[in-house]
Amino acid sequence: MDALERIGPLDQEPYYQELLRAAQAAESQRVLPTPDPASKIPVIAIGKAVTQWLAEIKSSTKTKTFKIKTTAVEGVAKHYGEKNSLKNAGRLDVGNWVMALRASKLETPTIVNKLSYLRGFFDWSKARGYYPTFSCDENPAAGQVVYGPREKRKRRALGFKPFTTEQIQALYDAKTMEQGLSESARWGAWIGLYTGARVAEVGQLTLADFVEVEGIPCVRICEESEGQSVKSDISIRTIPIHPKLIKLGLLKRVESLRKAGETRLFPSVKTDGVNGMGNWLSKAFSRHVLATVGKPEKGKFGFHSLRKSFIQGLQTLGVPSEIRAAYVGHELDDEHHSAYSRAPTMKELLDAVKKLDWGPV
Repeated sequence: MDALERIGPLDQEPYYQELLRAAQAAESQRVLPTPDPASKIPVIAIGKAVTQWLAEIKSSTKTKTFKIKTTAVEGVAKHYGEKNSLKNAGRLDVGNWVMALRASKLETPTIVNKLSYLRGFFDWSKARGYYPTFSCDENPAAGQVVYGPREKRKRRALGFKPFTTEQIQALYDAKTMEQGLSESARWGAWIGLYTGARVAEVGQLTLADFVEVEGIPCVRICEESEGQSVKSDISIRTIPIHPKLIKLGLLKRVESLRKAGETRLFPSVKTDGVNGMGNWLSKAFSRHVLATVGKPEKGKFGFHSLRKSFIQGLQTLGVPSEIRAAYVGHELDDEHHSAYSRAPTMKELLDAVKKLDWGPV
């Protein structure tokens, strides 16, 4: 004890304090290993995850679309291995599935559709914490198939063709329509001709969708009522009703149905039909077209031809692309439009669309 007292406390010695400072500095600079984010992701079999996803989307998906999504996503799960871990399924695995689809002679548009559903599944898996985080473009199903110039030309050649003015006048001849279409189908055909709306958008219209905005009679394309759905968010829109439809008595029909206690423009259409609420109209109009103007030399005619005719008709009249897109529910690819442009007013839309005149129909 006497010796220790003569030496003094060790922690007061300069050399010891220097060693202590060096040790503290080394500890502060030591880099701890970063935990692997993937290690926190639970291991779940892809087959089980697919079952969960399908159960969640079933109530909000049309019966036909649900079956198509089921076939697509269950298909990739079986190819990858239903019991294999979802979090380990990557772009290479999806690519191998795509190669198998091509080997089975599946057409490119069909494969692209399947991949779009698979993208939705991976987005859901990421949100649930079943799959590592990725940016939009890094979705394992993204960019797997790209249309080449040749395939794009083929799609245009074999797709729906617009009607000529002469063909429209033949299709909408009063006597021809009365002989070829029911009253409901005639109204559906008129609405398609003067709105360019998709057949499903027309078939699902409710009486509540007919509103007045800025003093202008309008119709809403939305998904607020039972059985209604839209292709995308940009498809949701409110558009002024063409004066021709008002002259034909569309608003009177709406009012008459309201007084009769109905809620839909086409009361007999089922809201839970397998092929959607526009299937009946699509079939009826296609039969009418075939009987009246026949088939085109290339491609095909159908209700979607009205949409093309409407859009191209506005284009011929010099209506700006922003107005055309807003009216038919298309999204312009140029970021400038969405970032800087305002939505057109009802008057601007009406002033543009009322220029469209198909002659004596």
